[in-house]
Amino acid sequence: MKTVPMKTVIVENTVCLNTGDAAILLAIRHILKAACPGELRFQVFDSQPTVASRLYPTQAYPDIEIRKLLAESIFKYPYDDNRLKNLAKPIYNRLALSALRHYGKSRALDETMFSAEDRRSLDMYRQADLVVTTGGTYLVENYNLERRLNQFRIDAIFGKDPVFFTQSLGPFDKDYNRRELKPAFDRSPLILLRDKRSHGHLDGLVDDPGKCHVVADSVFALADKKRIETLLAAGTPPAQTGRVGISVRHWNYVNDGANGMHRYMASIRDITTSLVRDHGKQVTFVSTCQGVPEYAHDDSKTARAIVAALDADVAAHVDVDAGFHTPEQLMELVKGFDFVVATRMHMMIMSLCVGVPVLPIAYEFKTRELAKRVGLADLLLDIDTVTPEEAGRKLAAFAADLDQLRTTTLAAVLEEHASAMSAADLVRPLLADASADVTGDGLPRRDEGAARLRNGDHEGERHRVA
Repeated sequence: MKTVPMKTVIVENTVCLNTGDAAILLAIRHILKAACPGELRFQVFDSQPTVASRLYPTQAYPDIEIRKLLAESIFKYPYDDNRLKNLAKPIYNRLALSALRHYGKSRALDETMFSAEDRRSLDMYRQADLVVTTGGTYLVENYNLERRLNQFRIDAIFGKDPVFFTQSLGPFDKDYNRRELKPAFDRSPLILLRDKRSHGHLDGLVDDPGKCHVVADSVFALADKKRIETLLAAGTPPAQTGRVGISVRHWNYVNDGANGMHRYMASIRDITTSLVRDHGKQVTFVSTCQGVPEYAHDDSKTARAIVAALDADVAAHVDVDAGFHTPEQLMELVKGFDFVVATRMHMMIMSLCVGVPVLPIAYEFKTRELAKRVGLADLLLDIDTVTPEEAGRKLAAFAADLDQLRTTTLAAVLEEHASAMSAADLVRPLLADASADVTGDGLPRRDEGAARLRNGDHEGERHRVA
């Protein structure tokens, strides 16, 4: 019997402190294992690897090694108002980019420019069979893209053209971003999009649109098919637990700023009050971004602010679960809810994956697109426009039609699961043809790209995957 050699896959640009992003990573792992008959090992390049390794230890995930994202380890970005220091950083970055192009040719240069850990990471890139840039929503112009662009420059230098796993991306209105992203998109052998809108945002940025495919969010690959099929076949609704989950978040880009957040939070308070008084529910606030002090986002803070303003009789039936949960733990917890009101999109997806209906609240177009796919477009609430009156009205409609909505949405989840898993067929030839020790001569127009590193305006500290 022929032995299938082990292959190494790099997954870059992850932010595993966000449980939704960690679910994307585990889903990519699940899909790639379905695509490859042999053993796979995953080298994950994350923004905060020390904390991520604590949350996802080797004992529990022996095939995953988490390391520092090279674009953040090798290059420097402005963090403060020290003008002189910030002026020096682009100069250093140009030197680092030049040293990367000569990596492996001079031990003295390598050891001068790169730490031992960085050199180990660079060697991993040289040996990798496949590079995947993680799925999610991080190539959008709400966020500074320079770290992502630098990572794609590193990929190109080492001849590793990344697969773009299932993304919501764009639109790209800034000339700089369009100019710098196009070579990365053109070099990629496969680009997976979560929605047709994202596919349209690639118009003019990809010479070969045939390699761009719209498939379901990768986390649907984690759906508990047996549980969902059992619920659909039962013919009668499951016994009520009397518990409902709510996921909230702070959103810097809501219409009307602070007033918009006040309106959103007032709407959630009205939903909570109605759940307790009108529907007799116990309410638990829980989300995908919480319980990790080192992470910039903690949805439990927003939840506590909402709960603090509830009437005492309502608050007595409400609690805030502020702890950290892995994707597996969160999906197990959600099984105990009759339904979930979800602002975080991956809270919505993970709930649906275990057969729990969801009333969604959109803060970006990705959730609107998903709501259409699973039959919830008419009930969707939008963070930019939601009012307490609309929230109460749609909650009442959702609760009144819960059994039919469960049937409709869970049938759609099975379709989403099949769509997410179809990515295995698309990536299988790439794993079959994968070869290590391939080095390229750098990103097309690389000298122009290096010159643009002078411009600190394109560097900043905001970045996210979600």
